[in-house]
Amino acid sequence: MKSIYLFVALLLCILGTAIIMLWVPAESIWWAYVAIGLAVILLWLMWRSVLLPARMVMKGMDLIKAQDFNNRLLNVHEPDSDKIVDLFNQMIDKLRNERLHNREQESFLKLLIEASPMGVMMLDYDDRITMMNDSFLRLTGIKDIESVKGKTMNEVPSELARKMQEVNLGENRIIRNGDVKRYRCYHLSFIQTGFQRQFYLLESLTEEVMKAERQAYEKVIRIISHEVNNTMGGVRSVLDTIHSVCEEDDLREVIESCDNRCNEMCNFISSYADVVRVPKPVMKETDLVQMLRTMSPFLQETLPENIRLTFTPTEEKSVVSIDLSLIQQVIVNIVKNAVESIQSEGFIDISIEKLGKETQLTISNNGAPITEEVSRNLFSPFFTTKREGRGLGLTLISEILNLHNARFSLKTGADLITRFTIIFH
Repeated sequence: MKSIYLFVALLLCILGTAIIMLWVPAESIWWAYVAIGLAVILLWLMWRSVLLPARMVMKGMDLIKAQDFNNRLLNVHEPDSDKIVDLFNQMIDKLRNERLHNREQESFLKLLIEASPMGVMMLDYDDRITMMNDSFLRLTGIKDIESVKGKTMNEVPSELARKMQEVNLGENRIIRNGDVKRYRCYHLSFIQTGFQRQFYLLESLTEEVMKAERQAYEKVIRIISHEVNNTMGGVRSVLDTIHSVCEEDDLREVIESCDNRCNEMCNFISSYADVVRVPKPVMKETDLVQMLRTMSPFLQETLPENIRLTFTPTEEKSVVSIDLSLIQQVIVNIVKNAVESIQSEGFIDISIEKLGKETQLTISNNGAPITEEVSRNLFSPFFTTKREGRGLGLTLISEILNLHNARFSLKTGADLITRFTIIFH
């Protein structure tokens, strides 16, 4: 448009000058100068009223296109044009302030997400991972965001991340991953640029739930233990008195049977009380390989002939800070459970592997697979699948390993091999 106006103005000037110079006599040539002056004035007016405002508008459009909100347009000293310039500058100021506010909010939100103890994972419009904070990486065991960025949830190498897909959009649910840990997962969404984007929140409930459970069953066990032991103590005292004065053999045999049953009842209750009296671990630097080599002969002696025990140590140094006696008790209980799960011939394999700064101890067996239903209840206080079981083994194991701040899981893989995995820091 600027070129057209300029061309028209110049054409008018030339035509006007030519006409004047052809038809006006020489003595009146001053009219030519008047025509040229008018043309110059017309050019100036067009430049000031049309070309300069149009130039300012084009410059403003370029600024918006480049998203440069730091520069402003200058007034052209033409009332109507200056109104447009002022309006444009106000719009630029609002856009600049809005962008600054959005950047501040975005920066604050990022800091909030990174500092949050709750895991956060964002998906794009195609349900592919775009962001995870450090808490989410830690809770799921994923090494870094780059290893999973752009992947779907099914492609993430984390069983917990895959279980999160079971939570429907807009809901929250408590999920487990084959160990004592519990998580609350939120599956939510928000609108961005008119489209829905999904995200997940993952919150660890393990400490709170375990603390509440422990307080509950400690109180119940103390009350039951107190009442049963006091009652059985009085009953046994009366039985001893009757036994000492009784002369009939049949009656004495009945009294002895009752006394034995009372003693077994006391031992039964004491076994539950032992769970809540797990001593605080005394940490000491210990070589896991050497510890298991020392334990192997003892473990081998406890196995029936139909079960083979193997030990696969790591070639790297495997020194960890543990309470030796407590961890040995954990290993004995795990092996005992593995033996009870093997119906006929089988094997138990103990292996140690270094995972960076961590050490992984795995005890595998080919016993009866753990079903999904059983997996959801593993490590729950006093849960058992045995007809005469008390549910103390896994409860005691989880108590000791939690005192060591170790990560652990018990699950059956696709190869039908059941693995108890413990990771020491």
